[in-house]
Amino acid sequence: MKERISVVIPTLNEEENIKTCLCCLLKQVEKPYEVIVVDNGSIDNTRYIVQNLKKEFSKENIKLRLFYHPYGNQTDARNIGIKKSNGEIIASLDAEACTYSNWIRKINEYFIDKDLIGIGGRSIFRNKGSLFNLFYNINYYLRIFFNLYCISGNNSAFRKSVFDSVNGYSGLEELRKEYNILYAKDDYYLSKKLEKKGNLKFCSDLNVTLLYRLRNRITKTYKGNVSIREMLIRVYLEIYYDYIISRYFWKINA
Repeated sequence: MKERISVVIPTLNEEENIKTCLCCLLKQVEKPYEVIVVDNGSIDNTRYIVQNLKKEFSKENIKLRLFYHPYGNQTDARNIGIKKSNGEIIASLDAEACTYSNWIRKINEYFIDKDLIGIGGRSIFRNKGSLFNLFYNINYYLRIFFNLYCISGNNSAFRKSVFDSVNGYSGLEELRKEYNILYAKDDYYLSKKLEKKGNLKFCSDLNVTLLYRLRNRITKTYKGNVSIREMLIRVYLEIYYDYIISRYFWKINA
């Protein structure tokens, strides 16, 4: 028997992207049980667009649920969506993600394996060229090789029961403040918690397309044109923060 899949999507001023994201979920060959959008304080038409799609989802027997949480950050919004969900499997997307039509089917197929805790898929950036995407996808295998792999919030799925058993993202904000971690790092932190309970798997056939963009931490606006210098700084800090979080778990597991 297939387990119910709840798709959780945090949003913030995504009026240009959220409809496309949701319509991709409507066109899945196998339907999710529910789709949960948690708006993180949009001042544009994001919530209005989501509300207007509820009838279309109802026709496909999919629950489309919208929550408003204008506090904290994307991690808080995602956490609210997970807590509100009713499915056994949580599928995680970003608001600009476009899923392939077999995305839900692939998740169902992988979670037939009861020992599997979580899966992460492959992301292709539709605003970047083939060379950039090639190097980005090599990154998945390098992370696996160096034991730094994590499932990403923009394309992943995991068992809700295990998320609850490890207390989800609890402790992350304290860790970020202690070590002055500037980026969210919820993906890596959660992955380190989940992998203590079972297997995480990289699934190269679980595909979405995304936009490569960086968010300004102060204005919370996105920047699509990113310089090589900015990318290199981001890569360096991501690796450094991964090391800090890994060291934290090494210590508490010693």
